[in-house]
Amino acid sequence: MLPKMSRRVTMLLSYLLLLSQFINALPQPNDVSSSGELFKDQHQNNIESSADNRIDHEHNNNNILTNDTNNPSNDNDEWSERDKLLFYTLEQFAILSNFTVEHGVKVLRNVLKDASTLKEPTATLLAHLGNFSDFVARAESLDKLSDDERVGELYDMVVLFTELVERHNTTALANATTTENLYLEMSLKKNGLDKLQVDFLERFLTFADKFNARMDSYLAKLSPEQRVNERKMIEWYRTFNAESDAEKRVEIFAKFFELYA
Repeated sequence: MLPKMSRRVTMLLSYLLLLSQFINALPQPNDVSSSGELFKDQHQNNIESSADNRIDHEHNNNNILTNDTNNPSNDNDEWSERDKLLFYTLEQFAILSNFTVEHGVKVLRNVLKDASTLKEPTATLLAHLGNFSDFVARAESLDKLSDDERVGELYDMVVLFTELVERHNTTALANATTTENLYLEMSLKKNGLDKLQVDFLERFLTFADKFNARMDSYLAKLSPEQRVNERKMIEWYRTFNAESDAEKRVEIFAKFFELYA
């Protein structure tokens, strides 16, 4: 189950990388000129008042996005409701990406700590551990980046993290069942990889509930003619909500971004 889940998460977040080109091609209202500014505009509107909403609580406290409420140029009234739905989704996945990288680094640090006690690690194992160490160092440099750079880097790092850990999934036919892979697979699981993937899924489902409320509101305001134009969106939405398997819902959600391509 977990190997498939990793691939679905990677697929979902990879779409966000492709969407950076789409965002830059959109007509820019007022003085907004970058995807980072778009995230800032949406940030203030998307803060929920519920104190027990975990995703929004983390949203208010993460350092990815900032918003200057005194800046008169932060006016997103010219964006369509359809575009606002996309920007909200991108912002929430920036938060999910931040969560994945932050906790993924903890997993890799603990793997490296355990491996430091090995008396005679092989050259192959040391090479894999070196990749883990490079990832940790890259994550530690995130705070040096601008908001725009940080969001893109987070998406890249989620994809890289998934690739790193999947190399040591011995149930995948493409991976050789070597001593090094067996050791790293067990160490990753011992140090929280399985829990990280379960936690991601839980947070995704929490997001999905809030996304549904926004989508329902958007569709309810459409005229009959607009609903015809949005038939692909409506069909996708029905498929998404008809699926009861949580992991498959992650995979289906990735197709949402194709509606904006």
